[in-house]
Amino acid sequence: MSSTLTRASENARLQHVYQTLIEFGENSVADRTWIGRPRRAMQKWIWQVPDVPVLPLPVRTRILIEHLGPTYVKLGQIVSSQANVLPDDWKVELDRLQNEVQPVPYGEIRQAIIDELGAPPEELYAEFSEAPLAAASLGQVHVARLHDGRKVAVKVQRPQIQKQVRADLGITRFFGRNAERRSAYARDIGLASMLDEFSTTLLEELDYYAEAYNMTRLAANIDGIEGVHVPDLITELSTDKVLTQEFVSGVKISDVEAIRAAGHDPAALGDAALHATIKMLLIDGFFHADPHPGNLIVNLETGVVTFLDCGMVGEITPVQRAHMVMVLWAYTRGDLAAMADELRALSVPFRPVDEDAYRKAFQRRMARFVGNDSDITVMFSQGMGVLRDNGLRLDPQLTLAIKSLTQSSAFFTVLAPPDLPFADAALAATQELGMEAVSEEAVAEAARKEGIRLAGRALQEAPAYAKGLSAIGEQLKQGKLTVHVDNTSVGTQMSSLRSIVQTVALALLLGGAMIGTAIAAAGFAANPAEQTAYHWTLAAFFASLALALLLALVYVAGFVKERRAASRARWGPDRF
Repeated sequence: MSSTLTRASENARLQHVYQTLIEFGENSVADRTWIGRPRRAMQKWIWQVPDVPVLPLPVRTRILIEHLGPTYVKLGQIVSSQANVLPDDWKVELDRLQNEVQPVPYGEIRQAIIDELGAPPEELYAEFSEAPLAAASLGQVHVARLHDGRKVAVKVQRPQIQKQVRADLGITRFFGRNAERRSAYARDIGLASMLDEFSTTLLEELDYYAEAYNMTRLAANIDGIEGVHVPDLITELSTDKVLTQEFVSGVKISDVEAIRAAGHDPAALGDAALHATIKMLLIDGFFHADPHPGNLIVNLETGVVTFLDCGMVGEITPVQRAHMVMVLWAYTRGDLAAMADELRALSVPFRPVDEDAYRKAFQRRMARFVGNDSDITVMFSQGMGVLRDNGLRLDPQLTLAIKSLTQSSAFFTVLAPPDLPFADAALAATQELGMEAVSEEAVAEAARKEGIRLAGRALQEAPAYAKGLSAIGEQLKQGKLTVHVDNTSVGTQMSSLRSIVQTVALALLLGGAMIGTAIAAAGFAANPAEQTAYHWTLAAFFASLALALLLALVYVAGFVKERRAASRARWGPDRF
């Protein structure tokens, strides 16, 4: 039944999309032909409307996207984030997408809060503003005050928005699959997988529980960095459709004049925000994927930078982080060959790749950006263009990581001294934070956490021991004790536990060695006098990587062998 309703909802939305596109196409064609002027004159005469000039195509496209709804607005916002490849007039219009959205009436918001939290807002909060502070395509924010006096922001999801978004996503995935069947270009860029990733990300934005988790995890990751903050979550007043968090006041981090007027050093604020971004992205691997200036608010009283809107996050592996560090290092040194190799290591082919042709194309395209202080955003955009032209593409999470890095460049550049390039500052922050991450205390803490995890796993796998202890207690109450010792499985369990502990310890050492040597290599490469040390640390990194791969193969082989042995024991050798 639910699938039938889903198809019906998708069909209704599809008809709306078709009708909107047809109207847009008809109006655009009519306005650009000889019938455009008499048509507008007739409309003016019939409807008594003032004479309105023909809107430029970028403006009309922005209005079309807004009429199509929130899913298409999000797609437009993603396109607008690639500002360096857009003409200026298109960039201006796409940046305006849903800056001002018609808010949901307060009565509907009040009912949504009752449905989610079980009581009206006037009971749950000491104060609740009926007028929204901001309205967006997926939800709107109201200012409130808790009974203990704290000022909070309450984000409430628009009623029925999930049904519409899910229908839209079903349509976009349908278009993506059909486009790949009909277009080689759509297949080359992996349009269907891109739309699938977009769908997953947008559905996560509709789940405020996911955003709440992101807030708490990111807050813990940047806790040790002075001058940065993630809003506190009010757990008891949050659900998957209502999110209550600390209210943060201030100005955008790009408002340099206001920051200076308040007596704060813009360079210091930019450095703190950059350290937080690098800590999330290149050290922890779990990062805020949308740190544009509008999501970074500076409290003019304290000078603290707060990261807002944690709905979009990304996650990359230690190996991917190490390669990204080396991309930064190669960019700062103007080493095109190294940049080509590192970006190649981060990508996967979607058609046969001519490696020599790729490297030659990379050298030709990127040579113009070496030594002329080019924006790192332009470098990444051009580099990904070379990858795509040569049959290569990045993992979607890596695309988010590069987006996060380039947006960090946008806020850092306006705050930093003119003689401090973003890439140099990011590399220095990575080296500083990386050395802290592989300190003795950090490794000990990681070992402690892993030990707790292993202890929990051991408890879960030991119900037989608990049952035996209970039986002994019952026998003691009856005044007798029968002991039957069967230690055939104890040795196996101890051997398995010992193997797990050894594997985990080796994995921790290899992971620390890979991160530490990659960061150290980047540091040594900056000094020509330390080239020997650079080569040794680089060799150590690849040796650690090789050992990690070998360890993974050994683990997989042992797992397969163990499963086959268990199957033989259960079903007998004749089944295999």
